[in-house]
Amino acid sequence: MTVFQTLGALLGLYTLYAAISGKVYAKSGPWGRTVAREQSPTYFWVVIAIYAGVALALAAVF
Repeated sequence: MTVFQTLGALLGLYTLYAAISGKVYAKSGPWGRTVAREQSPTYFWVVIAIYAGVALALAAVF
């Protein structure tokens, strides 16, 4: 298992955890913020989809 595959697996686990817990950390401005599913569901699911895509790319492409 390469470093990128390991990072992809870890990001995939975090994405799954975030989807279940309903909170995800997203880059916003110079730092970032926690996005809750109840407060902004569209932005939450967009971030989850992006993280899932990056996890797949890390595991499959690199």
